[in-house]
Amino acid sequence: MQIIGPPLTAPPVRTLTEALDKLETRPGPWLTVVQGRDERSYDGHSLLVLARRWRAACRAAGMQPGDRIAIVMPNDEHFVAGFFGVLLAGATPVPLAWPGTLTPTPEAVAKLQPLVATADPRLVITIPSLSQTWAVPAVTVPADEPDSGDIAATPEQTAFLQLTSGSLGRPRGAVISHRAVVTCAWSMATGLDMSPADVGLSWLPLYHDMGLVGALLCPLLVGFPLHLMTPAEFLLHPERWLQRAAQVGATVAAAPDFGWRLVARRLRVDPGSLAQWRVGLNGAEPVHRSTLEAVGAKLGPYGLPSTTVRPSYGLAENTLGVCIYDPSRPASDLSQDGRAVPSVGRPLPGVQVQVRLPDGRLAASGEQGEICVRSGSLMDGYFRNPEATAAALVDGWLHTGDLGLIRDGQLHVTGRIKDLVIQNGVKFHPYDIERVAAEAAQAPPNGAAAFSVVSEGGEDLVVVVEVTGRRAEGVERRVRGALVEHLGIRVSQVIAVAPGALPRTTSGKVRRPAAAAMYGGGGAA
Repeated sequence: MQIIGPPLTAPPVRTLTEALDKLETRPGPWLTVVQGRDERSYDGHSLLVLARRWRAACRAAGMQPGDRIAIVMPNDEHFVAGFFGVLLAGATPVPLAWPGTLTPTPEAVAKLQPLVATADPRLVITIPSLSQTWAVPAVTVPADEPDSGDIAATPEQTAFLQLTSGSLGRPRGAVISHRAVVTCAWSMATGLDMSPADVGLSWLPLYHDMGLVGALLCPLLVGFPLHLMTPAEFLLHPERWLQRAAQVGATVAAAPDFGWRLVARRLRVDPGSLAQWRVGLNGAEPVHRSTLEAVGAKLGPYGLPSTTVRPSYGLAENTLGVCIYDPSRPASDLSQDGRAVPSVGRPLPGVQVQVRLPDGRLAASGEQGEICVRSGSLMDGYFRNPEATAAALVDGWLHTGDLGLIRDGQLHVTGRIKDLVIQNGVKFHPYDIERVAAEAAQAPPNGAAAFSVVSEGGEDLVVVVEVTGRRAEGVERRVRGALVEHLGIRVSQVIAVAPGALPRTTSGKVRRPAAAAMYGGGGAA
């Protein structure tokens, strides 16, 4: 089965450096950084002056065109300016996860070392307190004065490396060209009818593809302003995201499913009118129908249109967006193992999606298989990993490793190929097992991990759940009973651990192989 998005019109620029040229003369504030009560606004010229100051500092530290420069910074103007400054130097920025929501700890920073090893950068742009952390020189402050010598990129030149989440193993660096990122951002912009009249608002981390491409680079190409918050402020005070949206008239924003769910659960104040909010993407993790309903019930009274929150599907290997739900084309949920799986819609302009069976044949309508993508925004490959590149990119198609099906011309994402658990000859998605276990344990939806371990009798199913002390009593009985009742699965072992004990990727997804390594022996770490 195949679905094809509408044709993509030609983008207004060919490269990000051409987009930065246009930003130079854009009138009015373009970036406003919001940190609590502190606000700092930059028009295009002042932001690029700061970018050239960072470039000058990096050049003084030895940066040359073509070098990879890691960026380990919080969500603020210095991340944005550092990223832009590296681009204007003809080098390749590599955003790395900010190691913590508030003050980075040595343990959190140590977890970045696999990312650094993957990127192999010449320099690291970071904050002064982390200057001694790296095996390469660190640049911690911009130069006093900007330098000159902007280097124009070509469309096929690498724009940046996007480190994938590593939920199934060691992180990989997706090589994203200027052509790919411009194509992707313009595909999303046209697919969502973005214009210079829009107003962007984001708390998403800029090191993640959803925050970098969707929140930062789409406004850059289209020319509308962006209000940038920090993930920490959102997690501590999710209502401030809504209040800011009402205050500035935000029309475009996004969050993973857990973010929308957090807003619906913790909003206790009147945020103001949300009637102007056109697009609120829900992606980066499985979308829950219960979340969509909760957001509608909680935010509808404040004017949020019922068409705002839209399930979406994308991945770093396609730079970002693949499909986004169009509320003008409603689709019913798919029922799978007692779970409602919302549609993520049709492909964006210029994107093709196929669902293929294990033997390579196209799946029929409603038949599950691997999601494959072809577009002008595919990565060039994985950095220094030809084997993984050859497995992922075959004859111009990206084999995503995600499972899904096409029904009534729309895509439903159902799971991951490598995560399948087989019980008595029946295949189950770990996500479905984890969802039932988390609900039974009163844990958050991403607070459980399900995996198989090899034993003398074959394969045993282990479920690890995060529970607080007051909820730990009887958790094993509740989880076992719920899995038998809802899925007909008998689990070999249930392990209760403290909140936060499960290993996660930088985007918050549970790393099942790492969880199996930690808990597969039967004991809690």
